Amino acid sequence: MAEAHGWTVVEEIVDDGVSAFRGAHADVGALGQFVRAVEDGAYPDGVVLVVERLDRLSRQTPEVSFAAMLRMTGAGVVVATVDGNRQYRTGQFGMAEIIEVIVKAQLSYEESAKKSERVGRAWAKKRERLAGGDMRVLTRRAPAWLRVEGNPPTFVVDEERAAVVRRIFDLTLKGMGKQSIARQLNEDAVPTFGRAAGWHASTIQKILASDAVVGTFQPHTKPKGGTREAVGDRIEGYFPPIVDLGLHARATAARKARSRATRGKGRRLANIFSGLATCYECGARMTLRAKGRKTRADGTVINEDYLVCDGYQRGTGCKHGYHWNLQRWGDAILDLILDHAFEERHFTPANAVRKMESNIAKLERDLAAREEKAATALELAVESGRDEPKALWTRLVGEAGELRSELERAQSELVTARGAVSPEEHQARVSALRVSMDDPDAGVRFEARSRVMHALGELIESLEFHSEPRAVFIDMRTGWATYIMDDHFVGGVFDPKYIPK
Repeated sequence: MAEAHGWTVVEEIVDDGVSAFRGAHADVGALGQFVRAVEDGAYPDGVVLVVERLDRLSRQTPEVSFAAMLRMTGAGVVVATVDGNRQYRTGQFGMAEIIEVIVKAQLSYEESAKKSERVGRAWAKKRERLAGGDMRVLTRRAPAWLRVEGNPPTFVVDEERAAVVRRIFDLTLKGMGKQSIARQLNEDAVPTFGRAAGWHASTIQKILASDAVVGTFQPHTKPKGGTREAVGDRIEGYFPPIVDLGLHARATAARKARSRATRGKGRRLANIFSGLATCYECGARMTLRAKGRKTRADGTVINEDYLVCDGYQRGTGCKHGYHWNLQRWGDAILDLILDHAFEERHFTPANAVRKMESNIAKLERDLAAREEKAATALELAVESGRDEPKALWTRLVGEAGELRSELERAQSELVTARGAVSPEEHQARVSALRVSMDDPDAGVRFEARSRVMHALGELIESLEFHSEPRAVFIDMRTGWATYIMDDHFVGGVFDPKYIPK
């Protein structure tokens, strides 16, 4: 059509996957960018926009579509359609043109609305079928570690990618954050699951947060141009699980415990108290000033890494300028609380224990699902006053009670199965881990420091550094411990039963 009219094609506008039914292409798509460029004076001599049919411009309601047409032509655009060889321009909208545009817009809108409704009904039937126990594959879209093959289609695990996913969970349990894991995968040249040039922290986050790794599918609905929302119950066993439920639960707990803002400097993890240490005087965080090791004239080696109030360093008014030697104070704090920070679960469990942990994780998930459904049923019963939701609530509460009892039994059996070691054995394990924090091998050192940071994060709420008297007050999640130290005196108290007023 451009050739027939002698027009020179200067640009092609494509909005793949952007809804014309919801008008997204006119807001955030290439079409919207074109209109804004015209309004900003990009084509002072005029421009023709050629489309196959008017429904390529909009499939919204007739009034919205006609308003969009007036906006474009009012900016100087001539809209030309291949269908009917028509041209629409400002100042030339007679009654016939107005009726033509509105009628075509109405037909396009009705067609799209019917298609959207049909697709919605089809997906609703698929979800109903799935909720009824029919586990046939709904769609060929699948998590990145799965493929859909065969007829009828089935999920097949991509073992290489599944191994990468399991490695990500293992690294999380070792204390590595999503940034560090992405860096490690990139350093090891592990292929990504898509077209990205390398691994990103956001990808690691999505994998760790995904329930699909344990086989769970949560149906969602997303109207064109709308927001994606969960609908219906989670379906267990829809995907082939590639991560053990116990591993998934431990990794989730580790991520929650490691939700501090920062985790030390890169792979060194020099400051294992990062995110916990604060200045009592102003409330600012204590930051690390790393000067490294120095050798004195007498041959002794001292570590000159210091914790300093960030408020003092930035000159925001805090007078707490004391430099706390990280090695000296850090060792003192660890001497006081490291035994309490580590429990049996921080050390690698046996295979039998792993199975029990998986069962506990499943019971916890089932219990949470029952409690959520019960809350919904109770709300519906209160609002409607009907007997059906009341009966459902009663049944769900009963099931939740049975699951809670079963969970308590399983947790008790797990404690017995682990077998508590003697205080001497536990002390030996913790001491060995502490020695590894300064191991010459960077990998061993990083893993040990990560595990210690993880355990401290679970036990400690905060570390308050006081200038007068010079002391560190340790706010425990189970009580309080106070550690006081100056040039002549070292002392400490640990009493988890004592909660200060």
